[in-house]
Amino acid sequence: MKSAIIFLIIIINVSVIRAQEADQRINELLAKADWFALDEEYPALKNKIRSGMLKGLSEALLAKNFNQPARAHELIDSLIVHCQGEMIFETTCYLVLCKSQIYGEHGYYAQSADYLNNFLDQITAFAKKDDFPGHVYLAKHYGEMQNEPAPEVIRPEKDTEIAMEIKTIEKNSALMYVPVVVRGKTYRFVFDTGAGSTFVSDRFADEIGLRIVRDSVTITGVGTCLGKIGTMDSLIIGDIIFKNPMIYIAPPTQVDTTIYFDAILGLDFIRRIGETRIFPKDGKILFPRTQTTIPSTDRNLLINGQPYIKAYSGNEQLIFHFDTGNASANLCQAYYLKHKDQIESVGVKEKLGSGGLCEIRMMEGYRLPEISLKTGSTSFSLANINVYTDKAADFEYQEDGALGMDFIKQFRKVIINFDQMFVEVER
Repeated sequence: MKSAIIFLIIIINVSVIRAQEADQRINELLAKADWFALDEEYPALKNKIRSGMLKGLSEALLAKNFNQPARAHELIDSLIVHCQGEMIFETTCYLVLCKSQIYGEHGYYAQSADYLNNFLDQITAFAKKDDFPGHVYLAKHYGEMQNEPAPEVIRPEKDTEIAMEIKTIEKNSALMYVPVVVRGKTYRFVFDTGAGSTFVSDRFADEIGLRIVRDSVTITGVGTCLGKIGTMDSLIIGDIIFKNPMIYIAPPTQVDTTIYFDAILGLDFIRRIGETRIFPKDGKILFPRTQTTIPSTDRNLLINGQPYIKAYSGNEQLIFHFDTGNASANLCQAYYLKHKDQIESVGVKEKLGSGGLCEIRMMEGYRLPEISLKTGSTSFSLANINVYTDKAADFEYQEDGALGMDFIKQFRKVIINFDQMFVEVER
């Protein structure tokens, strides 16, 4: 009997230690906002986690970052109702912001504004609203849009194929253009996964007659600037109708001076369409009705304000901003700091440009002759790649770089699936 009791105590102690280790690891991943690692490790840790709050928080944030909005809403509500005693106030504030953003991204503007205003009213007993600028800004932002109908994609029950042009703009840099019909006239829009919304220049907004919804809104990209938001009945892409789009309008000196584009078809459309298949060498894009099965390598794409793709350099996992509106590709400050000695020994020091909707910057950096990478099951390399030693964009998450048109151009087929959250490439 004595040996059986000792054996039982050992089992219990091991179980407690493993549970503590699981909670500690989850805490580490949440603190680092390492969503890819959390996605990979959570299934094995799930049944070892002692804290119901940590389990719920993990599942809620995985749902949010891997584009499962309905599940994220449900889990956030459950956390706020049942786990208040376990959560610090800052976590509750963050979850409120997450839920309001999901509402807003899907066009439920009034619900988002009401939810935020209700939260702000509740905290006035012990805090100042001014201490929560993000919540106040979004409440005003969506409050001014609350009477607008939600954006919607209407499409036929068949595949849609459209023409696409990859146009070289300088050296090896290029942008990808698609035809978009606006009020019966066809225009070229940049097809841009790195733009959170559809954008147009101020001049172009006047030309197509956008109705202004908000006349002062902060636009973030490479730098920040003030712009506007407008809307119209619809944009037409092939035989797909994009109804009630919220279109950001950038100041003319910010967009027009780049001379390369006047309009961008952004993530607001691309996410709603579900799957996009790009055929760079054939000059076409397909929006299929039947989606591709998720590959055996599983999902490698997430959204944290912007889309990010997981890739590997040898055994090192890297996170890249997935940006088809980036005319090339690059490595960011985060990568430079991890590989400083190697980069400075083999790279060529140069002044590098970084441009976007709000600003064109020149900064110090290096040009590497090549980097070899792998995403999913496909290996590829990027030649003559810029490495920024300073922060290159104001929306940087924790990325090691950006995969843009230098990445897209080298494949026969690129599949982007925002329902199952993966990018698959084929030569």
